[in-house]
Amino acid sequence: MRTITALEVRAKFGRVLDEAAAGERFIVERAGMPVAAIVPLRDLEAVGPERVRARRLAAVDELVRIRAADPRPRPSRDEIVGWIREGREERPR
Repeated sequence: MRTITALEVRAKFGRVLDEAAAGERFIVERAGMPVAAIVPLRDLEAVGPERVRARRLAAVDELVRIRAADPRPRPSRDEIVGWIREGREERPR
């Protein structure tokens, strides 16, 4: 991933588009701060809302499958709350 300035993008827009179409990714900076990204269209499709949702749901399904295969007993709600409280008490203040 390359970093370029907004001024460079303006001056070389056609070339930047050609490189992005070929797979290059750009972070565009203005006054030294990143403000935008130029990415190949296939990258944008990979982060579309429906694909992100599908990946998240698949991850949840995988976690459910892993948990179902785990032979250890499940902790009770009270045990979990107790562990959280213990952890909070152990933290330095």
